[in-house]
Amino acid sequence: MGMLFKAVDPLVRFRHSLAMRWIGKLFLWLLAGIGGLVVVITLAVVTFTASMRTDKPTMPDSAVLSLNWNEVLEERYATLPSFKAVPPATLLDTVTALDRAAASPAVKALVVRLGNTSLGFARAEELAAAVRRFRASGKPAYVYADDLGGFGDGTRLTTLAAAFDDVWMAPSGTVGLTGVALETPYFADALEEVGIEAEFEQRYEFKGGADPMTRSDMSGPIRQSLTRLVDGLLDHAVASIAADRDLTQQQVRALVDGGPYLGREAVAAGLIDRLDYPDAFEAHVKALTGSDAKWIDAPFLLAATQAEPPEEGPGSSRVAVLYGVGPIGVDDQLGGPFGDPGFNSQGLIDILNDIAKHKDYAAVLFRVDSPGGAYGPSDAVWHAVGQVQAAGIPVVVSMGDVAASGGYFVSASADQIIAYPSTITGSIGVYGGKFDASQVWDQLGVNWEHVTAGQNAGMWSFNRGFDESERERFATSIDFVYEDFTSKVAQGRGFDAAKINAVARGRIWLGSQAVEVGLVDRLGGFSEAMAAIRDLLGLDAGAQLDLHVLPQPKSPIEAIAEALESGDFSLAFGTMIAEAAERRIMTRVEAVLGDIDGVMGPRGLLSAPPMHFGD
Repeated sequence: MGMLFKAVDPLVRFRHSLAMRWIGKLFLWLLAGIGGLVVVITLAVVTFTASMRTDKPTMPDSAVLSLNWNEVLEERYATLPSFKAVPPATLLDTVTALDRAAASPAVKALVVRLGNTSLGFARAEELAAAVRRFRASGKPAYVYADDLGGFGDGTRLTTLAAAFDDVWMAPSGTVGLTGVALETPYFADALEEVGIEAEFEQRYEFKGGADPMTRSDMSGPIRQSLTRLVDGLLDHAVASIAADRDLTQQQVRALVDGGPYLGREAVAAGLIDRLDYPDAFEAHVKALTGSDAKWIDAPFLLAATQAEPPEEGPGSSRVAVLYGVGPIGVDDQLGGPFGDPGFNSQGLIDILNDIAKHKDYAAVLFRVDSPGGAYGPSDAVWHAVGQVQAAGIPVVVSMGDVAASGGYFVSASADQIIAYPSTITGSIGVYGGKFDASQVWDQLGVNWEHVTAGQNAGMWSFNRGFDESERERFATSIDFVYEDFTSKVAQGRGFDAAKINAVARGRIWLGSQAVEVGLVDRLGGFSEAMAAIRDLLGLDAGAQLDLHVLPQPKSPIEAIAEALESGDFSLAFGTMIAEAAERRIMTRVEAVLGDIDGVMGPRGLLSAPPMHFGD
């Protein structure tokens, strides 16, 4: 069989290839545009459908409040999750729903699915306290768990479960009541092995933030501080479990040392009440509450019981709710329109300045859950809080799991500071430095040449260590930051020099300890913070507060519009997808390993040392 060959002019072939490439690109752009348009239209339809559901729902005559604590319970949302007609409840929403359910004659009982969610000790205390307030109204609270932290978080989850009347668990479950463990990595030997030297300064002996880079083991003062920390956390858990399960503290302490427990062992020990499957649990609750009771979630209850806001005036109770969550960094909004903005210091400063200028809120509730971070943004937020107070508007800080170092700095001037007994706070100190990688380059045969104008121009180079002049200037800056930090804490808390020296130097405190030394005013969570605001505003104990979360979470459509306006839609949409996947992955990883932010989060001059809790 013969083949026919046809000669083609190379120029024609090139033009044809170029044309095909352009057609291909045009086709890809067209597909991308159509895909983006489909996404926008889909989200628009979902959001429009949700927006049509603006009628206030009606509470049924008989209801059971059903909550799922298997999912991550966020402090706040920057952008509402996509494709959900009703936004999921935040921690504040959940606590508010529990308190309203306690007061509602229609709500007959509380049902919670617990497990596979990463909760710090303090937030577990918040939820347990809200459950106890619900039970104090004379209504029963039931909880079901597939597992109570058999592979981590067991002490926290067992403490939370104990707050319920009736605790059920799957027959295959384990109760991981084993106590509290804290791990801190030390990298000095590893850094030396690869030829990297850490050149850090810290103030002072209890700070410990630089130790993982400069030491191979834990120092005496740090071990003393962290031992007191874990002992305090376990003391709180033991006392709580003992009170809720009608056991003595000695009995619970013995149970801690004997854990973890198989299901039948946990029943015999009095830690749980029954082993069975979810369908049996649901049937049991329905038999007790009546088959006509409608099971409702927190968003439904909040919408159905939402009262009209009180009239504004001299006794106005409009309260701005602000969140400072996560490490405090220099850059803001790195997650894009769809991403989590993190602490977002500049966003907080803008809102605080606006509140001080317009005076359209009677008070500010500032929720802080941060291990600290960069000095400059921490100081700027501290100043903005002071501007609000100078305008005659009181500020109350509610601390979350951690409000330490820079997290305490931004809180220090508040009119009232509220913390949970197990909040980790204090760490009033500073550390910072750099790594010298010159030995690495020497081993690789790489020679860095330096050309500088100015004696200390190259002091932050990672390719060499500090010289004596640079080290002196850096130590001076660290001393300045420490003096500025401690003086502002002393000013806000009314401490003299001896007092601030006794509570600072990097010491870490639990909330229960911090209230004794004057760093915190009251123990509690959102409920106590609301009470403090009423006191400061001269309102009655039961007065309604009109809460406004600032900034309001963006809807998916608003986030898309912002992304399109900024010209980074593809990046923003990719960020949204990536963060959704990351949340699902991290939720599953932390269900097994526990909270890993403690060893992964960014660090700064005003940051608590890296810690990983296991229990």
